[in-house]
Amino acid sequence: MQKLLCTLLLSPLFLFAQQTDSVSITVQASMPAATVYYGYGAELNHQAKTNLKKGVQQVLIQNISTSVDEKTLQVAIPAQAVLLSQQYTTVNTTKPWVKDAYYLKMEDSLKPIQNEAAALQADLQQNTQMMQKLSGMLEAATTGNKEINAENIIKLTEYYQQKIEALQAKERTLSNQKDARNALYSAIQLRMQQYQTKSQAPGKLTGQLMLQIMAEIAGPLEVSFSYFTPKAGWVASYDIRMVNNENKLKLGYRAAVQQTTGIDWKQAKLTLSTSNPNLSSTMPLLSAWYLQPQIRDELNKSLSGRAAGLDVRNALSEVVVIGYGTRNKSGFDKEEIPKTEKPSYVDTYLNLKESQLNTNFEIDLPYDIPNDGKPNSVAIKEENVKATFKHYAVPKLDADAFLVAEITDWESLGLLPGEANIIMDNIYLGKSMIDPNNTLDTMSISLGRDKRVSTKRSLVKDDNKNKQRGDSKFEYFTYELTVKNNKKQPINMLLKDQYPLSNNKDIEVKLEDDGKADDNKNLGILNWKFTLAPGESKKFRFGYSIKYPKDLQLMIR
Repeated sequence: MQKLLCTLLLSPLFLFAQQTDSVSITVQASMPAATVYYGYGAELNHQAKTNLKKGVQQVLIQNISTSVDEKTLQVAIPAQAVLLSQQYTTVNTTKPWVKDAYYLKMEDSLKPIQNEAAALQADLQQNTQMMQKLSGMLEAATTGNKEINAENIIKLTEYYQQKIEALQAKERTLSNQKDARNALYSAIQLRMQQYQTKSQAPGKLTGQLMLQIMAEIAGPLEVSFSYFTPKAGWVASYDIRMVNNENKLKLGYRAAVQQTTGIDWKQAKLTLSTSNPNLSSTMPLLSAWYLQPQIRDELNKSLSGRAAGLDVRNALSEVVVIGYGTRNKSGFDKEEIPKTEKPSYVDTYLNLKESQLNTNFEIDLPYDIPNDGKPNSVAIKEENVKATFKHYAVPKLDADAFLVAEITDWESLGLLPGEANIIMDNIYLGKSMIDPNNTLDTMSISLGRDKRVSTKRSLVKDDNKNKQRGDSKFEYFTYELTVKNNKKQPINMLLKDQYPLSNNKDIEVKLEDDGKADDNKNLGILNWKFTLAPGESKKFRFGYSIKYPKDLQLMIR
């Protein structure tokens, strides 16, 4: 009976020991590939290799991201093993600190100081004992001894008093010396602590995956797993290269990839996806819209807030010089650049996969992306594109003319919004923007200011005559625009100006002279499209009149 009871009591301890011994394998994961999403987010693919024993065991896999969406974690193991459970955690690891030569030197200096302090303490104790003996001898000599007269007592007292005072002075000296040694000892100890704190590597947060696996047979095991992390992403950037004499346009498509996933990406093959899994995939549904009464004060406050948020623009905003889309109405001949058959170096390693919802750029090259959040430029592809070049000017707003490239069939390029570097003849000219988020036929990209095309806008004073008839006042304005081509090549030109519009019945605006321009009456914008030969200049005049009540103060200019 006693043997059975002992067996029952020891069996839980035996089972616990078995379970404890099963946790034995720790491996480091590698990351051969990653899919990086536009904006932010990435799917990281890992691998880990180890050897298993037959039976149930736990495998701890380290070197994975510290920011993992656990709902997206997918683990795959070979058929000869069974995955019983998985658990993702983050831990703060600190490497053991190792004493260096400087620390050991400070540590060795403590022992002599400690010995000196101990010797001084011993001297202090001996000095104290001597003072106690002298005090006892003086008391014994002067108390109860009838043979010693008063004169001898005074002499004995003075003698012992001098000895005691000498011992007290020595005690103060020894005590000060001991305190100095103790202070030096404490100062070196503090310096050692500060040096250790400064030189010791800070704790690093790391992610790890604990797998409980049952192996049918012993042997090697390769685990592959993937997960989504929000701590990475990419945005588009471009290089627009031109040769001045040839007017060729080459578009270099790049991605600025950054990550703070908690691990460095080493020799990883990247797939850049234009999709964004952070956006909801659920289509919106309309519900019933019920009107509710609103207090007047709240209504005024709501309206004032909306007014403050309005984007009030000049009528000339019909044309966006940087990264805009326009309908192809210019009528100019296109300078088409045939696409070369020979691919660029990057294109030979690029596999483009397009689906109904997104585009994936698979780059068969290994990349190192450090865990520092800094953008890393990754070349995607280079293409020669069909483009038309023209100059654009609005002298009312800017005296400079801008060189603009118009691109048709741009949908096939798979572009995303991004910043573009403008490079002509291998010289950096500045930055522009590419914004393909429009539904128009042609995308226009500003390539920068061309100082060799000059423009001027002036008010013709002789035609600016103010008149008054009855209760109405009339004002006339005539402007002259001058454009000159100082280049050695002919240019196609788009010149713009405007006249005011009125939605007040008391204010009447009439375009007296359109200067043979295309008139956009809805916006009050005049467009001149023409060609300028080298060294040629042209002038255009337009004028308008404004009628309004004489007692009305009107801001015209």
